[in-house]
Amino acid sequence: MPVDTVISLIRARHAGHRGDGFRLGLAVEGGGMRGIVSGGMLLALRDLGLLNAFDAFYGTSSGALNLAYAFGGSDWDGLAVYYDHLTKGFVRRQRRWDVTKPVLDMDYAFEEVMSKTVPIGWDNVRVARQPLYAVLTDVDDVRAELMDMRHMGPDGIEYLKAGAWMPWLAGKPPVVNGTRYIDGGLLCPDPVYAALDDGCTHVLLLNSAPQGRWPAVPRSRPLLRPVLNRWQPGLGDAYVRVRVRWDADRASACFDHDVVLGEATVRRVAAPSGSHHVAQLTHRRDVLFDGARVGYQTITDLFGADGRRPYFSLTLR
Repeated sequence: MPVDTVISLIRARHAGHRGDGFRLGLAVEGGGMRGIVSGGMLLALRDLGLLNAFDAFYGTSSGALNLAYAFGGSDWDGLAVYYDHLTKGFVRRQRRWDVTKPVLDMDYAFEEVMSKTVPIGWDNVRVARQPLYAVLTDVDDVRAELMDMRHMGPDGIEYLKAGAWMPWLAGKPPVVNGTRYIDGGLLCPDPVYAALDDGCTHVLLLNSAPQGRWPAVPRSRPLLRPVLNRWQPGLGDAYVRVRVRWDADRASACFDHDVVLGEATVRRVAAPSGSHHVAQLTHRRDVLFDGARVGYQTITDLFGADGRRPYFSLTLR
């Protein structure tokens, strides 16, 4: 009989039983535009009143953005950022084959959309009860760094932008307060690693890719190691090493019960195979909206909350 300790722990805490002595983390995967799927999952957990069950939250790339919007007080608006705004000026697809120019307009996404059009509610983020960690790759020190969004200060949006800065799509690393940062997923390809390194004994991991379909390897990845090593000696080598660990963990991944990673118990959640087709650079609004819908329903199915499905009876016009 498959064991589901993590789900049982969440249910027990939701019912008010918190004297278990465990550290329960929620890890939210990003993946560019695919983050709308894990964002739908996160919104469902919030609607079900389950976020208070966790001791800490961890997000990489757009997964960290999902956390910022969820705890910033946004409801559907945080997900609408993907299909209403980032479909227009964020991905410059005509540049995908021109390695001399960035494919992503990061300034538009963060300085315009997330700062002005649909701003993150930073006042709410700063008073959150639990730590809200964004994972960034510190280029200068060649390490993955956890930054609590509650304490980012006025440069919060700059840190989140740097933490989502995919070097093969956005270009050279930005500098925030004297330090170069890039996408946290570079040295922490799965946010569950951040939770484990931070001492979590149990982790619920929200995957943005569906079961059986791991994120595709970027065509530029074979060239990335020497580029990263030129930016900072050892950065490209560290990138390759963490990929070896990730490949081994993916080979033993399971989606219907707990697995043990190190000394922690992890429950990986992903949408059913073939249920959505959102990729890293997807810009079709209908595909993105379906990804949010599927992510939300994956969580309601997991916790047996069928009554929540009418929330998705609306359709895009």
